[in-house]
Amino acid sequence: MMIKSFEGVDMNDALRKVKKELGSDAVILSSRKSERSGSPASPGVVVTAGLPQVDPPWARDLPGEPEENPEGVRLSEMDALREIIARMEREWGPGSSREIQGLLSRVGPLSAGFLASAHPPFDPVEEAGKILASCGFPEEDRQDLMEAFRLLSFQPVEWSSSQVQSLLQFLVAQKLSVAGSLFSGERQGGRPQIILFAGPTGVGKTTTIAKIAAMLVARHRRSVGLVNFDTYRIGAVEQLRIYGDLMGVPVEVVSSPNRLSGAIEHLQESEVILVDTAGRSEGGSDEMAPFLSVLRSGPSWDFRTVLVVAATQKSEDLSRTLQRFSRIRPDALVVTKVDETGSLGSLYPLLAHSRIPAAYVGTGQKVPEDIELAHGGRLAQWMIEGWSRDGSGVRT
Repeated sequence: MMIKSFEGVDMNDALRKVKKELGSDAVILSSRKSERSGSPASPGVVVTAGLPQVDPPWARDLPGEPEENPEGVRLSEMDALREIIARMEREWGPGSSREIQGLLSRVGPLSAGFLASAHPPFDPVEEAGKILASCGFPEEDRQDLMEAFRLLSFQPVEWSSSQVQSLLQFLVAQKLSVAGSLFSGERQGGRPQIILFAGPTGVGKTTTIAKIAAMLVARHRRSVGLVNFDTYRIGAVEQLRIYGDLMGVPVEVVSSPNRLSGAIEHLQESEVILVDTAGRSEGGSDEMAPFLSVLRSGPSWDFRTVLVVAATQKSEDLSRTLQRFSRIRPDALVVTKVDETGSLGSLYPLLAHSRIPAAYVGTGQKVPEDIELAHGGRLAQWMIEGWSRDGSGVRT
């Protein structure tokens, strides 16, 4: 499936562009407001659409098709061989004709058998299975996706590997859950938005918070405050303070739940407050519970929790992480380190079955560049084709 985004001044304008380029068979995958065009009263929209046909007209021109017929090359070689044998017969005399013709009679069948064994028919279902296995999809999910692939690939057309990848991307994209931006456009009733980030040690929570804070300050002109619970690691406190100083953002360090309300009050003028927590492989439920109780009891706070996970984790590890942090009741996910692994299929069970949508994707260490708004089509493409830094991601 070909997946592409179209921007318009309104939904009708965007849909006209979709129909003009992809035709009336295009499937609308998602839509969102555009923050780069239009007036404040009409900010514009971005529509992501795909073309689900198995063999659309443009598929015939996909790169990777053979430019020459191997059988034609082989037949040319046979003609040359016949000419050599005929010349040998002329030079050696009629006495060698019978032996040479016997050899010639065996050339055709042997060549035909060689061509049949060297070029077996392309099996799209077999190719789909190989792709899913190489991309790290768990066995159970591979079986489900293969069953859906068989139902959509019954047409007797000539397939290519790129077409198989396109259809797999379409099937994967339909299953992924994404949240869009975590931040509302306006402050609701004077309440600050408080977002708490939790997750295992080493997944990049502090860096993720710095990226989002810088993005909000520089790109969206939002006032931001930072709170740190991670008093176990002095380096984490200093790292967040350095980021805060660079961005001109206030930072509060809280060592006990009793001091949390006071810290939030100091940051009350901030539109968004981002909270960093200590990494805990076991989930840290006991240590974090008192802080969560304070944050959830605030009558004027718009509070959410985000679970941060790394794409380098295996599917089983991601499942255990989700279970261990279930007590914080995460509203969304942030996936980091997608640039550090060659196979992203291990993310599929988490994003397809957990019912917790992905909000952001971390693609490197640069602050604030290497973070993107989670997008189902792009995630599906990365899972099937591998991640690449080509600048075509959907950024918030």
